[in-house]
Order: sequence, then C-alpha cells, then structure tokens
Amino acid sequence: MKEEMLSPEQSIQVIQSMIEKTKQNLKENSFYLLLWGWLVFIAALLHFGLMKFTEFDQPYLAWTLMIVGMIVSIVKGVTDSKKEAVKTYIGETMKIFGMSLGIIYGGLAFVFGSFDLWFYSYPIYILIYAVACFFMGSLMQFNFLKWAGLFCLLLVVASVKVAFDWQLLLMALAVLVGYIIPGHILKARKNN
Repeated sequence: MKEEMLSPEQSIQVIQSMIEKTKQNLKENSFYLLLWGWLVFIAALLHFGLMKFTEFDQPYLAWTLMIVGMIVSIVKGVTDSKKEAVKTYIGETMKIFGMSLGIIYGGLAFVFGSFDLWFYSYPIYILIYAVACFFMGSLMQFNFLKWAGLFCLLLVVASVKVAFDWQLLLMALAVLVGYIIPGHILKARKNN
C-alpha cells in the first residue's frame, strides 16, 4: 500500500482531530462514572438503611442494582463501539481498564460470597476505587479525579477501623467523591 504524503497543514489537521476525538472520548466517560457512581451510592445507602432501620433479613439484595449497571454498560459499550469511527489509544485503554475493573469486582464478589468474607469487602472495594480514580485521572490528565483517588485511600484506612454497617457509608462517600462529582464535572465540560 502506497502512503500518501500529507502537507504540513493536513498533518496539523489530523493531529488536531485526534486530540479532539480523545477529549470527546474522555468526556464521554462521564456516563460510566455517573452510572456506576449513582448505582453504588444508591445500593450502599439502601443496604445501610435496610440493615439499620428495617427488619428486612436480606438487606444485601440492594446490590442486585449492579446487574442493571452491567446490562446498561454492555449495551452502551457495544452501541458506542459500532458508531466509533476513530479509535484512540486513550479510548481503548479506558475501555479495557473498565472491563478489567468489572472482572475484578465480579471476581471479588464471588470470593467474598463463597467464603463469607463480606466484612472485608468494602475496604477492598474502596481501595480499588482509589486506584481506579488515580489511574483514570492520570490518564485523562484530570487532577480532581487523581485527588479523589488519594482521598479514597484515606477512606480505606477509616473503613478498616469502623463496623461493617458504617463501611457502607464510607463506600457511598467514596463513589460520591470519586465517581459522581468527577462524572458531573466531565459531563459539564462535554456540554461546553
């Protein structure tokens, strides 16, 4: 295949279009931050509320909301992938990272459930949020998200010092600071 030589102006246009596509892909990540942030936030508070204020004997069923997130994420991911004309390194990295997080969360839920280790689950999940936020913030050059990741590390320390039910509130705080607020900031940038 013969390569075409681009003029300097055409080269600059190609580079600018790739930069704009990368920025757009990063801003579109706000959807996933908001989806998972709100689902985890609601599930954690619902689990806490059912455990503390009701006689419901299976408050952990609040986490079945994650099935909704999984379905919505898969459908949106497949739909967006079909529409995507240009693939960027950062966009592909974020997609693979998101799928990897899904595998980690699912695998841990299986292990925690199999060995009845739920008491340890929330500090570990918050630790994964910390790493995910720091990684995504670094990749996207979004300092607020990096700082949110570091804040989540403080929540990990706090979560190992409190009772299981209060770990749920720290988890809700972690996704509020690490997913929901950054997701809304990215969404606002997308609309500008």
